[in-house]
Amino acid sequence: MSSMTQNPRTGVRVVNNIEKERIANKWISTPKGRKHIASTMIQSLRERRDYSSVGRKTFLVEQIPDGAQAYYDKDPDVTAYVIGEEGTSIVSYAKPRRVHFPLFEIAALPKVPMTQVKERRYDLLKRMQDLGKAQIQAAEDDRVFSIMDSIAINGFDSAPGGLNPDIPVVAPISPDILADAFAEIEYHDLRVARVYMNAKDYADIRKLGRDVLDIESQAVLWKTGMMSTAWNAQFIVSRIVPVGVVYLCCEPEHFGRIPVRTELTVISSDNTEERTIGFSMWENLAIGAYNPRGLVRLIISR
Repeated sequence: MSSMTQNPRTGVRVVNNIEKERIANKWISTPKGRKHIASTMIQSLRERRDYSSVGRKTFLVEQIPDGAQAYYDKDPDVTAYVIGEEGTSIVSYAKPRRVHFPLFEIAALPKVPMTQVKERRYDLLKRMQDLGKAQIQAAEDDRVFSIMDSIAINGFDSAPGGLNPDIPVVAPISPDILADAFAEIEYHDLRVARVYMNAKDYADIRKLGRDVLDIESQAVLWKTGMMSTAWNAQFIVSRIVPVGVVYLCCEPEHFGRIPVRTELTVISSDNTEERTIGFSMWENLAIGAYNPRGLVRLIISR
């Protein structure tokens, strides 16, 4: 029986439990191995937790095969917004019924001098990978919220009478204001699924109490930004969301797509001439949204 299996979708080889136990016993049996295991259990001093992506929760993520292009059909009276090929600009499509989502790369290249590997009391290589992944996820979410801003500012010109304009709010946020914002989306036969905000603005939501909120009690969910639910919508906190802006989004299948050609990949990128150890980390994907009816922004003044 093979000690490794391969994920048919991602192609990643996974070690089974029997092989994991054999490797652990091998390391524990020697002083050098026990020292290595101890070093991996020590964490560095950190000023905050690593960033965890939240933007994908409001887009339908699809794996596209090699050679395929990301084309999607849209309603003729709706403007679609996608990230351009360079991964920086936002392109709008108003007339075409079929829209192309161009793929782009988000990359990170963490590296460190070889001498630092032995000096650190923690697993420096793993920490480098964790920081690189957090950097890529933060860059991805920055593009996600940029598209939401473009839809909120420019996405209503093609529809007569306008759709879901920004709602100005004088702090604090009240249940009545949230109910009105939910109604703007539900009027179009859509359901609010996600509410994104900064921690400063979530303080108002937290004060509403359990009469309105179903507070999440699992620490593992808090680490991903999900703080609570209300009216069947998840309230998600992210430091990428600017203070004073709240995004209410509909269900992923009605809002946008994130076609992924290559999920987050890590390969070695050592440089012997500079005596550095590094990793080349990247993902290849596209981001686009096509339904301004499924988004409402609250603009909060304090």
